[in-house]
Amino acid sequence: MKPFVFVFRDPNEVKRTATHLSWFPDGGRKLAVAYSNLRFQGTSPFTCLDSYIWDVENPNRPELTLKPSSPLLCVEYNPKDSHVLIGGCYNGQVAFWDTRKGSHAVDTSLIEHSHRDPVYKTVWLQSKTGTEFFSASTDGQVR
Repeated sequence: MKPFVFVFRDPNEVKRTATHLSWFPDGGRKLAVAYSNLRFQGTSPFTCLDSYIWDVENPNRPELTLKPSSPLLCVEYNPKDSHVLIGGCYNGQVAFWDTRKGSHAVDTSLIEHSHRDPVYKTVWLQSKTGTEFFSASTDGQVR
């Protein structure tokens, strides 16, 4: 049996780096990918901010577009609720999506309670509610 190789390309004309991957917790049929231009200082105001959820059976078109207010550097599925994702943004905020409610974040951390630098990692905590997480940033803080 030959192994399958799936290629998920940034659908934008100006290609960006895939900065983080998160597999769907209820099986490997979906993949959330954070895309970002890592040359932040050279980014134009028209640069696409979108990241995507892909269905592995259809690598030609994203299943859902995530529309953050700032480029996503990481994205993580909630292991207890596969409809919920968190993402760490370049501007230091953490955004929350519920895929049942569409492409836009349902909540975003207030800027005054966010990191001062980009968020490069988010981790869901194993808890009874499944709603707690940590975020880490180059500002030296874990929140």
